[in-house]
Amino acid sequence: MVASRYLDGPEPTANGSSRPNSRALRATRVQGTSTLAASPKLRAIDKSSDAYSLTYFDPPPGLERYILTLFEIRFHSSSIEGLHPAALGQLSLTLRGRIKVDFGEREDDVGGSPILFNAFDVATPYRADGSLWCLGASLSPYGWAALTQASRKEYGNRVIPASERLGPAVDRLNTLVSQKRLSDQWSAERACLEVANWIRERLSSIPAEHQAIIDRTLAWLGSSLNPPVEELFEGSTYSRRQTERLVQQYFGFPPRGLARKFRALRAANLLAQPNLTDEGEAEIACAFVDQPHMIREIRRFCGYTPSRLGGSGDAMFLRLTNMHNLDRFRPYRPIGKGDRTDGPPL
Repeated sequence: MVASRYLDGPEPTANGSSRPNSRALRATRVQGTSTLAASPKLRAIDKSSDAYSLTYFDPPPGLERYILTLFEIRFHSSSIEGLHPAALGQLSLTLRGRIKVDFGEREDDVGGSPILFNAFDVATPYRADGSLWCLGASLSPYGWAALTQASRKEYGNRVIPASERLGPAVDRLNTLVSQKRLSDQWSAERACLEVANWIRERLSSIPAEHQAIIDRTLAWLGSSLNPPVEELFEGSTYSRRQTERLVQQYFGFPPRGLARKFRALRAANLLAQPNLTDEGEAEIACAFVDQPHMIREIRRFCGYTPSRLGGSGDAMFLRLTNMHNLDRFRPYRPIGKGDRTDGPPL
């Protein structure tokens, strides 16, 4: 397996607060302006099918650290039911339709308002009507913290009206984008760019020592499909308890649970790649006790079993994993002949 390797750069200091709230983030507003006219054309990736139209857009320059991808999706079927993977968070504007997410003890019905959520503990059932049309941004750990100034742990397993955290301005954004997009005055790219620039103007800074722990955690997650937890603690200048609290604050899971979830999500994404080598597939298998264990873990966090493991290879999941552009944070990649054993730095 690939040896662990952390990002180059200064070590985190131990004087940062680990309180999971906006005061702990010590947020200060980052002032920045951007004009749509000056923005370059965004790279688009079409992932549409007969059941829905889905397009991904790379974020504009300067937002790559905060936004993994921008997206627009329109459903064409009469109703939609599925499992949303336990991946990353989103700010999503609802142009038309409504969605309900079932957490077992309750059902979050956000109607037609813009919604905000972060990672779920497990793949979570959702229902939506066939007219659902939404667009928005998938947020990195930096993006969630800088936009919401909130702990991921505090907002875990919830889908909330975005105004609850971002104020009435996000409702006004939703109204504007809906009017322009539904009337075809704006293209999908133009509407997503509006969302990106709205986010840009509201990003707050994250304390440098907290950025260091985020960087370290991402590098640790990227060092292997099954990174030893002790390596994260050994490389941190925080105490073990402080490290655990900060990881939960910015990622929503304690280190061991975070590694478990990302192992399943990345394994599923890698197994869906048509060019995955036999050597790579064997490395993925080595990250789990056995194949039944792998299947159980992927089902738990992804809601489906990849076709390589005898499942359906659900196309909906493959396109809605929320993992698009995660390689910006150096995810693990099984090595093959001639491959490097580490990725580029952030």
